[in-house]
Amino acid sequence: MALRAPSFCPQILSQPVKFESQPFPSTICLRNSRKVPILCSNSIGDAELAADLAEEVARININSLEREEAMKKSRELLFGEFCKYHGLKAEEVKKRWGKVDEEEKLNMIQGFVSEWSVAFHPLSSRSVKELVEEHLAEEVPSPISYSSSLFPALKRIMGFSSDNQR
Repeated sequence: MALRAPSFCPQILSQPVKFESQPFPSTICLRNSRKVPILCSNSIGDAELAADLAEEVARININSLEREEAMKKSRELLFGEFCKYHGLKAEEVKKRWGKVDEEEKLNMIQGFVSEWSVAFHPLSSRSVKELVEEHLAEEVPSPISYSSSLFPALKRIMGFSSDNQR
């Protein structure tokens, strides 16, 4: 009995392997978004169009809520690490932040960024300052939430109940 062994062509093995680079998740979401064709014929009724529109509005609202929650968690995480870095409690940082001038704020942030950005890129002083200020400003909640303010007139027209009835 003869034993056959597959022989590999050296050209196939010497060819470079091509790795496909994946786009950022935000671009994937934009590319995969479903486009609803709007036809100017009698094949789709008003109720079906309204249902499709309501589905799209709900999807947009869910995406914006998820994005807002992710940003809120990021701000909380960053603020917590900022407080740990300075060895202060959140209330102490809040009080101190309101009292110091812009140069002192910048010095506090640059020290934090120089140590913390080694593990988390990209992290800039400007973005950290913005996130800290947003986190401190967020503690005073706005009367109208983002989700209820997105398309309120459209919700009323379509007959959906809204949180802020007028």
